[in-house]
Amino acid sequence: MTIDEIRQLIKNDEHRCLELKKSTGELKDGMQSACAFLNTEGGWLIFGVAPTSLKVTGQIVNDSTQRDIA
Repeated sequence: MTIDEIRQLIKNDEHRCLELKKSTGELKDGMQSACAFLNTEGGWLIFGVAPTSLKVTGQIVNDSTQRDIA
């Protein structure tokens, strides 16, 4: 997914099938959303976007981040 596709997806804010998290510091809440998506119609969970401002902030991904997600 490109940055332009992400901007297009988030332009109308969070909704039933879109959850935004600022960083993987919100991993637990993000995984709860992912489980909800898996048990319904699906959806998008995007880390690296501030949900209040809809600003794409990005996320530095290193080995520790990958271990935490796994």
